[in-house]
Amino acid sequence: MLPAPERRQNVRFPMQLPVRYTVGGSHGWGRIVNIGSGGALFTINQPVKRGQRVELCIGWPVLLHEKVHLNLVAGGLIVRAEEGRAAVRFERAGFRTASSAFRRQALLPERAGARAESHW
Repeated sequence: MLPAPERRQNVRFPMQLPVRYTVGGSHGWGRIVNIGSGGALFTINQPVKRGQRVELCIGWPVLLHEKVHLNLVAGGLIVRAEEGRAAVRFERAGFRTASSAFRRQALLPERAGARAESHW
Protein backbone atom coordinates (compact mmCIF):
# COMPACT_ATOMS: atom_id res chain seq x y z
CA MET A 1 0.00 0.00 0.00
CA LEU A 2 1.48 3.33 -1.06
CA PRO A 3 1.39 6.37 1.24
CA ALA A 4 -1.11 9.08 0.32
CA PRO A 5 0.46 11.80 -1.83
CA GLU A 6 1.22 15.09 -0.08
CA ARG A 7 -1.37 17.71 -1.06
CA ARG A 8 0.42 20.68 0.46
CA GLN A 9 2.58 22.84 -1.72
CA ASN A 10 4.67 24.01 1.25
CA VAL A 11 6.48 21.99 3.91
CA ARG A 12 5.06 22.22 7.45
CA PHE A 13 7.30 22.14 10.51
CA PRO A 14 6.15 20.81 13.89
CA MET A 15 6.12 23.59 16.50
CA GLN A 16 4.68 24.29 19.94
CA LEU A 17 4.01 28.03 19.87
CA PRO A 18 1.36 30.10 21.67
CA VAL A 19 -1.29 31.57 19.38
CA ARG A 20 -4.05 34.09 20.02
CA TYR A 21 -6.79 33.64 17.43
CA THR A 22 -9.80 35.68 16.36
CA VAL A 23 -12.56 33.96 14.43
CA GLY A 24 -16.18 34.99 14.00
CA GLY A 25 -15.79 37.85 16.48
CA SER A 26 -14.51 35.50 19.23
CA HIS A 27 -11.01 35.37 20.66
CA GLY A 28 -9.11 32.55 22.27
CA TRP A 29 -5.72 30.99 22.92
CA GLY A 30 -4.30 27.82 21.43
CA ARG A 31 -1.04 26.25 20.32
CA ILE A 32 0.49 25.97 16.88
CA VAL A 33 0.85 22.28 16.00
CA ASN A 34 2.70 22.77 12.72
CA ILE A 35 3.41 25.72 10.47
CA GLY A 36 4.80 26.50 7.03
CA SER A 37 4.86 29.44 4.64
CA GLY A 38 1.42 28.50 3.30
CA GLY A 39 -0.48 27.87 6.52
CA ALA A 40 -0.68 26.30 9.95
CA LEU A 41 -2.51 23.76 12.09
CA PHE A 42 -3.49 25.05 15.53
CA THR A 43 -5.53 24.01 18.55
CA ILE A 44 -8.81 25.82 19.12
CA ASN A 45 -11.46 25.55 21.82
CA GLN A 46 -14.49 26.59 19.79
CA PRO A 47 -16.20 25.12 16.73
CA VAL A 48 -15.24 26.63 13.37
CA LYS A 49 -16.27 25.90 9.80
CA ARG A 50 -14.34 25.56 6.61
CA GLY A 51 -14.20 28.90 4.80
CA GLN A 52 -14.32 31.09 7.93
CA ARG A 53 -11.77 33.87 8.21
CA VAL A 54 -9.27 33.66 11.05
CA GLU A 55 -6.61 36.01 12.38
CA LEU A 56 -3.62 34.56 14.24
CA CYS A 57 -1.05 36.23 16.46
CA ILE A 58 1.73 33.70 17.00
CA GLY A 59 4.50 34.08 19.57
CA TRP A 60 7.62 33.60 17.45
CA PRO A 61 10.57 31.67 18.98
CA VAL A 62 13.37 33.77 17.43
CA LEU A 63 14.45 37.20 18.67
CA LEU A 64 15.12 40.14 16.39
CA HIS A 65 18.69 41.41 16.92
CA GLU A 66 18.96 38.85 19.74
CA LYS A 67 16.75 40.93 22.06
CA VAL A 68 13.37 41.92 20.55
CA HIS A 69 10.46 39.47 20.81
CA LEU A 70 8.33 39.02 17.70
CA ASN A 71 4.85 37.87 16.76
CA LEU A 72 3.89 36.45 13.40
CA VAL A 73 0.54 38.05 12.57
CA ALA A 74 -1.31 36.10 9.89
CA GLY A 75 -4.77 35.96 8.38
CA GLY A 76 -6.49 33.49 6.15
CA LEU A 77 -9.24 30.95 5.66
CA ILE A 78 -10.00 27.81 7.64
CA VAL A 79 -9.43 24.94 5.19
CA ARG A 80 -9.96 22.07 7.63
CA ALA A 81 -11.65 21.81 11.01
CA GLU A 82 -11.90 18.92 13.44
CA GLU A 83 -12.53 18.55 17.15
CA GLY A 84 -10.06 20.86 18.91
CA ARG A 85 -7.97 21.74 15.84
CA ALA A 86 -8.18 23.85 12.70
CA ALA A 87 -5.97 24.35 9.66
CA VAL A 88 -5.61 27.77 8.07
CA ARG A 89 -4.28 28.71 4.64
CA PHE A 90 -2.45 32.02 4.96
CA GLU A 91 -3.54 34.89 2.72
CA ARG A 92 -1.17 37.31 4.40
CA ALA A 93 1.46 37.20 7.12
CA GLY A 94 4.04 39.53 8.60
CA PHE A 95 6.18 40.01 11.67
CA ARG A 96 5.45 42.61 14.37
CA THR A 97 7.21 43.35 17.61
CA ALA A 98 5.53 41.53 20.50
CA SER A 99 3.94 43.56 23.28
CA SER A 100 4.81 42.71 26.86
CA ALA A 101 1.07 42.09 27.47
CA PHE A 102 0.99 39.39 24.76
CA ARG A 103 4.10 37.76 26.18
CA ARG A 104 2.66 37.74 29.72
CA GLN A 105 -0.61 36.20 28.50
CA ALA A 106 1.16 33.63 26.32
CA LEU A 107 3.28 32.48 29.26
CA LEU A 108 0.48 32.09 31.83
CA PRO A 109 0.72 28.82 33.80
CA GLU A 110 -2.50 27.39 32.31
CA ARG A 111 -1.10 27.90 28.81
CA ALA A 112 2.15 26.19 29.80
CA GLY A 113 0.10 23.33 31.28
CA ALA A 114 -1.88 22.97 28.06
CA ARG A 115 1.40 22.88 26.17
CA ALA A 116 2.73 20.05 28.34
CA GLU A 117 -0.49 18.02 28.00
CA SER A 118 -0.79 18.45 24.24
CA HIS A 119 -0.07 15.29 22.27
CA TRP A 120 -0.36 16.88 18.81
